[in-house]
Amino acid sequence: MQNFQIFRFSKNLKTEKDLQTLLQSSKARNIRTYLTHFPVKSYFEADILSKETTWRIMDYIRQAGSQGITAEDIIKKEKIPASVVYATLKELYRLEFVFLYPREKKARGERMKRFVCERSTWGKYGIDEEFDAALRVSGLLDSITEEMRVPVMKALKVAYEQFSTKKELQKFLPTKQTNICPNCQRSHEAMEFFYATLLRSIDLMITESDEFKKFLVDIKYASD
Repeated sequence: MQNFQIFRFSKNLKTEKDLQTLLQSSKARNIRTYLTHFPVKSYFEADILSKETTWRIMDYIRQAGSQGITAEDIIKKEKIPASVVYATLKELYRLEFVFLYPREKKARGERMKRFVCERSTWGKYGIDEEFDAALRVSGLLDSITEEMRVPVMKALKVAYEQFSTKKELQKFLPTKQTNICPNCQRSHEAMEFFYATLLRSIDLMITESDEFKKFLVDIKYASD
């Protein structure tokens, strides 16, 4: 719940003093959270995610990072009944919210299953399937992506440099080298960091930009 409170407060940040207040109120975590939602595509998913124990289990798996965590560790740490933990992990795995740490990458003799948080389900918006298909089939998705590729990558590099060099921002940087996913060979935490940075910028441009408002007026989707 604290993450949601911080997110609401962050929209009111105006000065460096506000930022320092935010930093002092945030809880230290192994893996930082940059986005605070799950996409829900069915009533069944909504039912699973409506349970407090599911969020506790998911957050604990997420904090374990790329090495994952066993059901037994969750039961011991979170003090959740074993039956609830096993049932929840079974459904999270079936829904592809988590995956099993690859057997071939485990230490010799290790047999216990370790669950890892799946990057594609944490902090992403769901896009309507028909709309997504229309973008792809028409070729617009490729052309828009290619048009944005150079300026977006430049902006992300500048953002990373700013977070790396400013002491008050360094706390928000993802951890390095110790949290690389065994499946995709990338840091889920870093991917979410850049995704959140870009998402917030796009949101600002669309919801508060005079230039975008004029664009909508010109194409008859807004009035002066």
